[in-house]
Order: sequence, then structure tokens, then C-alpha cells
Amino acid sequence: MAGALKLRLRGLGYDVSGIARDGFEALEQVIELKPDLVLMDVRLGEGMDGIEAAHRIREHHPDLPLIYVSAHVDAQLLERARATRPAGFINKPFTTKDLLTAVDLALNHARPAGAPGEPGPQAQDERDQEGVITADNEGRVGFANAAAEYLTGIPRRQWVGRPLAELLASLHDLSMEAAADAVMRVINTGQEEVLVRTRSGRSGPAESCTDTLTPLRDARGQTYGLALRLAAARTRRAPERSGLDRALLKALDAVPHGVLVLDAARRLQYGNRSARDTLTRQRGLELRNEILSITDKAQDQRFRELVELALQRAQAGEDKASGVMLVRSSSASANLELMIAPVPAPAEGEQPAMVLVYVFDSGAQRQISFDVLTSLYGLTHTEAKLVQFMTNGMTLDDAADELQISVNTARTHLKHIFHKTGINRQTELIHRIESGPAPLLVHLEPPEPTGKR
Repeated sequence: MAGALKLRLRGLGYDVSGIARDGFEALEQVIELKPDLVLMDVRLGEGMDGIEAAHRIREHHPDLPLIYVSAHVDAQLLERARATRPAGFINKPFTTKDLLTAVDLALNHARPAGAPGEPGPQAQDERDQEGVITADNEGRVGFANAAAEYLTGIPRRQWVGRPLAELLASLHDLSMEAAADAVMRVINTGQEEVLVRTRSGRSGPAESCTDTLTPLRDARGQTYGLALRLAAARTRRAPERSGLDRALLKALDAVPHGVLVLDAARRLQYGNRSARDTLTRQRGLELRNEILSITDKAQDQRFRELVELALQRAQAGEDKASGVMLVRSSSASANLELMIAPVPAPAEGEQPAMVLVYVFDSGAQRQISFDVLTSLYGLTHTEAKLVQFMTNGMTLDDAADELQISVNTARTHLKHIFHKTGINRQTELIHRIESGPAPLLVHLEPPEPTGKR
């Protein structure tokens, strides 16, 4: 399969510098060959899977674009994959056009990572990134990035399959005929078109910005679609942070629950990594023009009331939470639970009172650190994977099936886990894992051996 993929990529004009048989070889080749892009299959047989390999590659090359290839896509896999900040995801079976689009976008939109201690490009506020919406040769939308969703205020799921001309008409004040003509001109002539969009500023009058409608070409120069590139919002430069501020932000990013900070107008001032991931999953929370709201109108009204009450308590110098609420999902196991609390108003002349929103995502897969499990408890690879699966709600039978071992073998591994952790009940084991360091969203690299003791 890798050989066939190599031939397809070479036929598109790309150079394939190497093929790795497992995660360890992939890491070695990335360090040695320094490629521009990695195509990573999720399932790699024995040893670490593709997502674990991607985590290790990220430690050495945080900016390297990486695209996952998989025939098995589920919520658990996507949740784990998202933490590695992939540049794309291709589902098997895929067409050459699918492959070309994913590779082209990944290579052309790779950005350098931020300063040490700051969020990387995928975790940054989408307001600072260029929005991209792509369409095929018939002008129908097939892809949009998160920045495009932020800049337009329209959920991405509503775009796929729709004519790009509809979006051009609404965003750039064009008639449908003029918008359709612009799309066909770019496809037929291969020439870019400049479009003007009016955008409301955060303060002061509205401003105009320039977007570009540009053809997408393969390595042979043939046009296979087009892209609408939306100019990024111009936001004020973040002030320099003290060492303590950076340390606190890093600590909040490691917390497995969401933390949002809002001002009096419900504008988002800060969101930790877990909260940002929740916002990108379309789970009932919306961020339009930086203002946080809830999709359901009745729930949004309740949210506004709790935020207002929290602001009143903040002004009074109180720190008691104003309330809790559910953001309901079609699945009872995928609700969001919100707690809204005041941040007491500071001294006069300083920044006005703000509100804390804690986000508990019951539908999110718990990210349990494999490295912590093996380093802290001395678990083997299979034992650590078994604990990961059980902590994420799998039965022992299901976990055994996922690991491709018998249930009796899984029970034997579980006995070894009990012995190593000093626990003899499965519920107590899961509680210990969940309340310990394993759920922290951090990566642990074992120290180099210093010789015999």
C-alpha cells in the first residue's frame, strides 16, 4: 500500500524520500531525512501506533506538517489525533484528488510555531490565521479551515457540498450571477481574482479587507479546483507576559478541562487548550466575532443570565459561582457542563471585571498519557494500552478485542497491573489513573540513562 501511494505521489510530481515500517523507524527517518511533509497511517502494527509516533515527531519537529491516513475513523481516534495538531486527515479509500488537495494545503499553509511556552499554530486563536475554503472544478465546497469559520461566523459543516458562489455572494456583496461568473473565470482561465469584503471592527467603524479567489493546481500545472483565501483579522499585539504569566498559561493548557475567560460583553479573552478543542468540535458552543454564545436560544438566554449575575458578583467583590448549566447534545453522554464564576473586580483603573467559564466535556475522550503509565507504574506497552482503553470506558472484552488478544490474556495483564499499582479493583484503578498525573495534557520524555547504579 505504501509503495502504491509512493507511485501516486511521484505521478503528481512529489518526491517521496522514504517509507517507514513502524513508528520508531518513522521518527528516525524524520530526524535523518528532514522531509517537508509526513503521511502517517494510524495503524502501524506492533508497537506504537501512528498517533503516538506523531507525538514523538512533534517533540523534535513541532512545525512539520503531518497528514493522517486511515480507514478507521471514530471519536476516540479523532480525539487523540487532534492533540498532535495534524495538517489534514485522509480517509481510505481516497481519490488522487483527495490526496492532492490534502498535500497541497498542508505544504502551502504550514506556519512556524510560536515562541517557546506559547501555543503552536493549530492551537492559536483562529483570528490570526488566513481563512481557506476550497472547491472542486464544479465550484462546490469541499473543505474549510477553522480560521474561515471564525472569520465568517458560519459553521463549516454548513458549507460542504454547497456552491462556493453562494458564499461569495453573501460575504462580498455580489449577486449570485456575478459570484458564479467569478468562480468559473478562475477555473477556466487559471487567473486569480481579488474580492473586497467589509468586516466590522472590534471598535470604531467597519473596515474593508481584500480576499483572493485563486486556482488550485497539481504538480503538472493543471487546475483541479479553486480556493477562497480570506484575509486574517488584524488583532492587537498581545502584551509581553511575565515569567509567572507564561507559567500559569502553560499550567492551564495542561489541565484536561476547559477554562474560558470572558469580558463583560462575553468576548473571549483567553481559552486553554482543552477549551479551544471543545470550541472546534461544534458541541453547542459558538464563537462569532469573538463573542461566546450557545447555539440553542433558550440555553443561550440562560447562559447570558449567569454571565450577568457573575459580573454583578465580580463588581461586588464576591467569588461565589453564579451557577451551572448543561449544553445538551443529542447524545446524553456528550453534553457539555458549564460552571460560570466571577473574577472579583480589581482596583480602580485596572482591567474591568471578567467571568470564568469552566467547560466539562462529557463526550471527549480522556487523553491518558502512555508515557506516564509506563514511567510511573512500570507498566508494559500492552498493560498501559489496556489501562488507556478501560479509562476511556471500554469493557475488558472490548479492550482485549482492540489489542487483538484473548480475554483471558487481558485478565492476566490486569492482574499484573493491580500488582504494580497496589490496587485490586478496576473502578479504584480507573479513579486513581483519572485523579493522578496521567490525564494531564503533557508529554513525558524519560531521562537518559546515567549508567549503572
